Amino acid sequence: MRSSRVAVCIAAMSLLFGAMAWGQTEEQASAALASTASVPRLIRMGGTLRDATGKPLTGNMGITFTLYRDETGQSAVWQESQNVEVGANGRYSVLLGATNEAGLPLEIFSAGQARWLGVRPEGQAEQPRLLFVSVAYALKAVDTDMLGGRPASAYLLAGGQNLAAPSADSAVAAGNSGSGAASTLPLLVSPQTACSSVTSDGTATANQVAKFTTACNIENSAIFESGGQVGIGTASPGGTLDVAGTAVIEGTLTMVGGAVLPPVLTATTTHAYASDPLDMEASVYDSSLSAPSSLLFRWQTAPLGNNTSNPSAVLNLLYGTPGLVIPTGISVASSGIITFASGQTFPGTGSGTVTSVGTGAGLTGGPITSSGTISIPSAGVTNAMLANNSVTITAGSGLSGGGKVALGGTVTISNAGGTVTSVGTGAGLAGGPITTTGTISIPSAGVTNSMLANNSITVQAGSGLSGGGTVALGGTVTLAGNLSGTTDGIAYFSSPGSVVSTAAPTNGQILIGSTSNNPVLSTLTAGSNISITNGPGSITISASGGGDGVALPFYVTGSGHTGATQAATLNVTKVWGFLLPYNVTTTQVTYDVTTADKTANDYDIGIYTNAGSLVVDIGPTAGSTFSPSAGFKTLAWTQGPTSLAPGQYYLAFTTNCASACAKVASGGDNISFAINTAAGASAGGALPSSITPPANKWATGIQPAVVIQ
Repeated sequence: MRSSRVAVCIAAMSLLFGAMAWGQTEEQASAALASTASVPRLIRMGGTLRDATGKPLTGNMGITFTLYRDETGQSAVWQESQNVEVGANGRYSVLLGATNEAGLPLEIFSAGQARWLGVRPEGQAEQPRLLFVSVAYALKAVDTDMLGGRPASAYLLAGGQNLAAPSADSAVAAGNSGSGAASTLPLLVSPQTACSSVTSDGTATANQVAKFTTACNIENSAIFESGGQVGIGTASPGGTLDVAGTAVIEGTLTMVGGAVLPPVLTATTTHAYASDPLDMEASVYDSSLSAPSSLLFRWQTAPLGNNTSNPSAVLNLLYGTPGLVIPTGISVASSGIITFASGQTFPGTGSGTVTSVGTGAGLTGGPITSSGTISIPSAGVTNAMLANNSVTITAGSGLSGGGKVALGGTVTISNAGGTVTSVGTGAGLAGGPITTTGTISIPSAGVTNSMLANNSITVQAGSGLSGGGTVALGGTVTLAGNLSGTTDGIAYFSSPGSVVSTAAPTNGQILIGSTSNNPVLSTLTAGSNISITNGPGSITISASGGGDGVALPFYVTGSGHTGATQAATLNVTKVWGFLLPYNVTTTQVTYDVTTADKTANDYDIGIYTNAGSLVVDIGPTAGSTFSPSAGFKTLAWTQGPTSLAPGQYYLAFTTNCASACAKVASGGDNISFAINTAAGASAGGALPSSITPPANKWATGIQPAVVIQ
């Protein structure tokens, strides 16, 4: 694109050195459009057009030329489109301003501000912008046709003097020595140029500040500027000044806003990070190494309690050599408490002065800062504080029990008693007599009913049952119910004490009855595309898609293509109301495109509820996917299959196009309760998560034709 800049410079210079030259070019008709101006307000522009893969574009095509205030902004100050014949190698040449009889507006360059040119071939993204050099601003020279708003013929030299016109390489001036003196003429100086041209190797980078490597050569420097932020050694400055690398400051460094040493990295649930260090180095000569050595003290914060409800940090002082530092033992907590290294002494001689004595476990009275008493409170000494906190008790002759017991515990000593010589067994037990050792047990079925105080139970038959009575343990009792019915039938009480059932129902049958009449099975009748199915404890009534069982789609407008279109105007969100008469489970949307857009412009189609909540949408979709060609397109909802209940909804459409781009089909003969109603601005080509629904206003109007299915 550097050749395009050169073409702009040459064309603009021709504006300065002769309007008549334009009358001799092949663009006779275009130049005649601006013939009414003393300086033709046309600029020759040329360059090479390539697609996204770098392949040259060829043939006759529409090209849009736009002038911007800066390199990256979207604020355009002028724009025109021309049909241009592009050569086999992608080369083209045009006259900017040729589509307007007056040519380029004077105010574009008269403001004295930079102008960037964007070139966008039809169906392609805009090419990298070009900065107009100063020669293009020669259009401002048209102001010289007038002096103070009047033609030059309205002015005469004082005293009727006539001055010969200066030659092209001379300077003419007349002094103004007072009243009646000759008028002062502008001093004309022929420009003197040190370089016939200024060159570069063509490797310039956007936002990088240039430097002169020789008197007439410009190359990249290490300085970048982007959005008012300057980076040295970095192309992405993170602040007003961002230096990547070592910065040496020879003089005093004054930090008005303070200095911030951020953490090395951002903490995670598993790892916390210290701050960047503040190092202060000293240089000493080490006789053992016969060389100078650097020693440093380092202040650095360290994290505490990571991933807890009470995280904190401390400030530590470290000491060592570059690359190897260890804590010195001085640490400042967040509460201001300072911890010293082991063996730290206070200033002065001797043992120093104790300023506070605290009391620990088992003592009371502290802390003491001047005078006071330290004592052991009642029950203050616990067993754990004693070297021996238990005793052992041994049972003597004729006694049992004893053992080790803690202070405050209890131990039991018992009399051993006499000697048993024989144990016999009575009714229900087996194993005796035992004279030395043995086992006494209850044999199988050893406890009989006669040995029990209560050996039977009484069973009473309740409502709807018969039988029961008294039954002994091990006996059997029978209860019978007075029920009659049919397998899979529907049971009901024919009287307070009797339950009967109907015959097994078929699909669509339910039990219907009335007071004093027994209920009977009746059949529900389903209409077109409605099915009724009995299930365990339920009857399901649902819509179907007819004989093939496919879910019914819903046509928002009732027709696919009506012949009219809804323009996708820039940066808007529009909604149209529609009524959904039945349940629909939707997974995708089909819409009709009448004007294709293959660019990166973003589009979104979605559906809002009557409360203004977005339920489904396709998400921000580039024009190359949304409308690569005219005709019907189908895209899936980003939310996946979604059920919509019958009710009132809004079809929504949005785009972030800078100008009118793709169009979708619509018609003016459909009934709607919201016609092309504004619902806010686009946010990056995506529908918002909610809107404020407009008031219902039933009318006919243009509405996009889509199908939710």
